[in-house]
Amino acid sequence: MVASVAALQPPKALQAILFDIDGTLFDSDPVHLRAFQKILVEEGFNGGVEIDEAFFMKTISGRQNKLICRDIFPEWDEARSEAFSARKEQMFRDMSRGGLAPIDGLIDFMGEIDRCGLRKAAVTNAPRLNAESMLDGIERRGWFDALVIGDECVRAKPDPEPYLVAARALGVEIAQCVVVEDSPSGASAGAAAGAFVVGMLSSQTPEALTAAGCAALVRDYRELGALLALEPAGQASQDSVTQV
Repeated sequence: MVASVAALQPPKALQAILFDIDGTLFDSDPVHLRAFQKILVEEGFNGGVEIDEAFFMKTISGRQNKLICRDIFPEWDEARSEAFSARKEQMFRDMSRGGLAPIDGLIDFMGEIDRCGLRKAAVTNAPRLNAESMLDGIERRGWFDALVIGDECVRAKPDPEPYLVAARALGVEIAQCVVVEDSPSGASAGAAAGAFVVGMLSSQTPEALTAAGCAALVRDYRELGALLALEPAGQASQDSVTQV
């Protein structure tokens, strides 16, 4: 385990855990990549050549659709961007239906959250239909005390507003929250809000998540449980957690 330069530790009076959804609860980025590859070829982007994973991670992953469209189709008006986004998200739902498995240890970790009486929210840049569909896939939509959608806030991630909205909805202090994120955009939002941010290593590099503000990195929810000491003694080892 690598010590944090800032000596950051999870809040001692932990009140809530705020989860991103895509790439954080589920390893869904590969499905988003396939959907974007297909629809961008149809639009003739990049000369009709499929985008690669590096372009996806740098330009698309974790970002709001209208910001993605602004960057790759700057000449489009709002109506065309919205139509593109709706088509892409329907494609994602079709591709992912019944095929998204939760990150290892998630369901057990949710049980530990309940045992400890913590509040919980899902905070995502995904459209509401996507978020609800993914959460319904593991029968956990109603488990969250709040579901915050970036498009329904004045500003989406990487702005801190969605996480501040979530903390207010839960009636907790943001400084007493842990944010779990997999993208630089989301990690930046959580850090700017003032939360302790844990990066889930499902897709991005440790360097990218650290640079975005993550105070610790984990590979799955067993490691997160060890970091937060929510697991019963002996079931997880904190040595397996990479803290930065």
